Amino acid sequence: MDKNISVIGIGKLGLGLSLLIEKGGYNVCGVDIFPDYVNCLNSKSYKTKEPLYEELLNNSKKFCATTKIEEGLEFSDIIFIVVQTPNSGGDKFYDHSILSNLLTKINSYKVKNKHIIIGCTVMPNYINTIGKYLLQDCENTTLNYNPEFVAQGEIVNGFLNPDIILIGSDSKELHHRLKELYDSFILTKPKYCVLRPLEAEIVKISLNGFITTKLSFANMISDVCDSVGADKNSVLDSIGSDSRIGNKYFKPGYSFGGPCFPRDTRALKQFVDQTNINSDLLKATTLYNDEHIIFQANQLLAEKKDEYIIENVCYKEKSKIPLIEESAKLKIAKYLVDKGKKVTIYDTKETINEVKKEYGNIFSYNDII
Repeated sequence: MDKNISVIGIGKLGLGLSLLIEKGGYNVCGVDIFPDYVNCLNSKSYKTKEPLYEELLNNSKKFCATTKIEEGLEFSDIIFIVVQTPNSGGDKFYDHSILSNLLTKINSYKVKNKHIIIGCTVMPNYINTIGKYLLQDCENTTLNYNPEFVAQGEIVNGFLNPDIILIGSDSKELHHRLKELYDSFILTKPKYCVLRPLEAEIVKISLNGFITTKLSFANMISDVCDSVGADKNSVLDSIGSDSRIGNKYFKPGYSFGGPCFPRDTRALKQFVDQTNINSDLLKATTLYNDEHIIFQANQLLAEKKDEYIIENVCYKEKSKIPLIEESAKLKIAKYLVDKGKKVTIYDTKETINEVKKEYGNIFSYNDII
């Protein structure tokens, strides 16, 4: 069995995948477009706050990086693609341009007998209607979908402990090889969900759409409890103790944020709309996510303070990485400022620098580390 694997796009997600595959006993060739970054990886001088990355890189013996795509294409017949697909707001929601340009470039090499695996989020039907067409000159080459369910700040932990491995492919051979690959390094015994590409594309965004709906429902009941004087923690804990519901993602907290939950929910709504199925459920999920921010901000305003201190403003609690995208705490802070209150942000210097880039001088700042 070929033990060579190529990964095109070795940013945070692609690098984590590459290093864990290497740890599982494979030879891995990573491809990226930034020469300085590639040199840092090859010299093992790369520094990051992502947990375990530096340790995995320093201990690796069979991982190499290159800027030459042809080297990656020649290195293996299994080629992962992990590039950005940011939301664009268009009729396909995600911006597939980087991915599509890459597939077009691969097609120009007329590669043969390859399994190309998309690991980034795409809109359902991308592979069947666009991706495969872009590889039409690649003989006996399959295009497949194998997205990951991990989050920045705990990428390695997410890769090591998955609940499911989602594989969208028509190739039985690839199913077996991917199972062998993942079993070489994961710690859990996940369910392997093997579907056609379209079905896997739907699963990817539907999972996050369900989680955000569950979060919004929990926040709504939490706000109801606060309004009538009930203990929201015991109420939600009791509801979540029913096995049909579960306590995971069902606790009092802030509105969901980050780079994936909000955008995948909007993408799923758009996809549902395009099928002429009513998407009001998903619309309500996003609407109440915003309502919960206003509710919590008004709770603070009821304290009638002239100044408020907001701490730990990353979208995820106790994050070691300064990630503030769609942060509920920062939205609450801005709401307070809009109401004429002074707000001071307490956080690490790195996080405060990110806040300043987005919000400028509307807050006061205090570096706590």
